[in-house]
Amino acid sequence: MEELVTGKRFERAGRRWLAKAISELSWEEVLAPEAGRLQLASGVTYDFEAVARIWGNLDIEPESIRRNGNAPSPLQFVIDARAELGMSPATEAMFLKELKNTLRQDCIIDARFGELASDELWQFPTDALHAALEGHPKAVANKGRLGWGLGDHARYAPESSEPIRLEWLALDPAHVRRGRGEGIDETALLDAAIGTDEARRLRQAAGPSGNVLMPVHPWQWDNVLAQSLVADIAEGRARHLGSFGRPFVASPSLRTLTPQGGGPYEVKLALAILNTSAWRGMPGKYIEQGAAISNWVAAVLSADPVTAGTVMVQREVLGLWWQDPILAQAPEAPYRWHETLGAIWREQGEAVCPGRRVVMAAALFHEGADGLPLAAAIARRSGLQIDAWLKRLFEVSVVPLWHILCRYGLGFIAHGQNISIVFEGDVPVGITVKDFQGDLDLVDRDFPEAETLPEAARAILPRKPPAYIVHNIQTAHFVTVLRFLSASLARREIIEENAFYRILRGALVAHKQAHPQLAERFALFDLFQPKMPRVAINRVRFQIGYEDSATRPLPARGTDLDNPLAPEPERPSQSVAAE
Repeated sequence: MEELVTGKRFERAGRRWLAKAISELSWEEVLAPEAGRLQLASGVTYDFEAVARIWGNLDIEPESIRRNGNAPSPLQFVIDARAELGMSPATEAMFLKELKNTLRQDCIIDARFGELASDELWQFPTDALHAALEGHPKAVANKGRLGWGLGDHARYAPESSEPIRLEWLALDPAHVRRGRGEGIDETALLDAAIGTDEARRLRQAAGPSGNVLMPVHPWQWDNVLAQSLVADIAEGRARHLGSFGRPFVASPSLRTLTPQGGGPYEVKLALAILNTSAWRGMPGKYIEQGAAISNWVAAVLSADPVTAGTVMVQREVLGLWWQDPILAQAPEAPYRWHETLGAIWREQGEAVCPGRRVVMAAALFHEGADGLPLAAAIARRSGLQIDAWLKRLFEVSVVPLWHILCRYGLGFIAHGQNISIVFEGDVPVGITVKDFQGDLDLVDRDFPEAETLPEAARAILPRKPPAYIVHNIQTAHFVTVLRFLSASLARREIIEENAFYRILRGALVAHKQAHPQLAERFALFDLFQPKMPRVAINRVRFQIGYEDSATRPLPARGTDLDNPLAPEPERPSQSVAAE
C-alpha cells in the first residue's frame, strides 16, 4: 500500500498552509508583515515573496517562505506566533490538533489529485471533482474535523470518495418535528431516494407502526446515537433498523451526502464533529418551514423574468428533527447537544438541471497541478475569451443574487458551497441555490413583492437591516469566492484584477440601468460603496477557544475594506518582496 503521508507531500502541504495562514491572518489584522517580512514578538522572522492583491490580501509564493533564513514548519509557526495569535494554552493545543488533522488530509488530497491539471479535473464526474477541493478558503484549519479518527476519514471524508450507506431509525412521531413539501408523498420520496426495492425492505423492517423513518449518518449512529438514545430504545420511542439504500458519497460540507452515480435527492444529516467554525449538527429551528420556504422561493423566482431559467432552487422536500425528551427540558444546554439527530432531503443539483453540469462555485478558484484555476480551464474549453466568459458568469450568478435581494429582500448567504454554477457545455448559464435552514435572511422591511411568503416561514427567517444583509453577497461571495478567483487568474496573468472587477461592475450597472423601477432598492442594497466591512473568522476561534456555548460563534469585524467595485481610479497590483 502506498504511503500517503510522505516527507515531500508534508513539506508541500506545510508551505501551502503557511502561505495561506500568513495571508489570511494578515488580512484579518492578526499579523502585520511589512515588505515581505513578518517579524514576530518571539524574535522569529518569516521572509517571503508576495503580491498585494486588490482586496488587501497577500498572495504569497509558498516556496519563497523562510524562517530565520531556513526551511519553515507549519506547526512551529503556531508557537512562533503565540503572542500575535493570542490563544490560551488550551486553545493553542486544540488548534494544533486541528492543524495536524488538516495537514494530514491535505497530504491525502495531494496524493490522489496533486498531479492532475485543471483540464483533467474538469473531466471528472462532478462528485469526484468536488472531492478534489481543498476546503474553506478562509479558515486556516479547514479540515480539523474534531471527533474523526483515521478510519473515519478513510470511510467518510469527501476526499476519500468511499460509498456510504445510510443507517435508519424508526422514531416515535410524538418527538419528531417534520416539514414536508407541498404534494410530497413520503412513500414515493423514499422509493426515489434510495430505490424501490431497498425502500420496500426498509418499510418491512419498520413494520406497520406508523413511526417516522429517519436516515442517519453511520458515524453518527456508531459514535453518538447508539448511546444517547439508550432510554428511547429501551422504552420503545426509537428502534435501530440497520443499513438500507443505495450508496451515497460525502460532499465537501461533510454533512451532505449525494447519491453515488446520480439520483433525484441528496440528504443532509447531523454530524457531531467540530469543523471550521461550528459543530455540524442539525438545528431544529427551521425544520418545519424549510420545505415551505424553498417552495415559495422556487415559485417566485420561476415567475420573475430575470431569474426564470437562470436561478434554479434545490428544493427541500422533507425535513425531520428529533427532539430529545430529556434535553428538551434543558434549553440552555450548548447547541450541539440539541442537534444530534435530524435529516433534510432536498433536490440534487444535476437532477434539477437535467443535461447540464452543476458545480460548486468554490471549484472555480481551485488550481490543478499546472497552477491554472479551474475557471480558466473551463473558459478555454468554451472557446470564449476570458472577459466574455466572466461576463456570462457574473450575469447568471451575481446579478440575479443582487436582483433577488433588491426585489424581494431575500439574501442568500452566497458562499462557495451554497451557490453552484450551472454549465451548458463549458459556458455558465445559471446557478442553483440551496440550504434555507439558517443560510437565508429576510430584510427587516416588508416588501410587497414578498407579501405571499407564508407567515410561519416569515416568522422564523432572520430579519436583518439592508446594511447587514447586503454582506450575504459582499462577504459571502465577493470576499469568500471572487477574491480567490480574481487573485488566481491574475497570478497566471490571465486577467488583471482591475479588469476582473470592471467586468463585474459593468454587469451590475447594466442590470441597474435596465430596471429603473428598482432604483431605490439598488441604492438601499448598494454594492458600490467605497468601503465595506472586513469580516474575520479565524481570530474568533483564537479568542473564544473550543468551549461549548449555547449558540454558534459569530465572526469578528476588522477595519473596513476598500471595495473594488467602487468607482475609483484603477489600483494596479504591487509586488512586495523581502529585502
